[in-house]
Amino acid sequence: MSELRAGGLAILIGGDPEAVGTVVTTVRLVASSEVIALPNGRKFSNGGSVRWLIYSEKLQVRLGDGTLLNDWALCFSHFLMPIDGNDFQREGERQKELTNG
Repeated sequence: MSELRAGGLAILIGGDPEAVGTVVTTVRLVASSEVIALPNGRKFSNGGSVRWLIYSEKLQVRLGDGTLLNDWALCFSHFLMPIDGNDFQREGERQKELTNG
């Protein structure tokens, strides 16, 4: 199974039930208490443990101050399943081996 990496694709498999199944881009790991500056200039901080900064136009998160943050969120690693990488790179070869015995 591939691992999470910055710039990769993942699917949300935990957390907010309304967001489960959403495909996101993993941007980078964010340390505890780190302040994140988004491309639009908005800033917020990671008040918890290490998490992934993720992006999807389908995300919407309410911050501690009550404001909404669109398109961006912080997510625990165990709530993400990578869906890109080399997982299926040899699938064709394996099928040939099974067929040709």
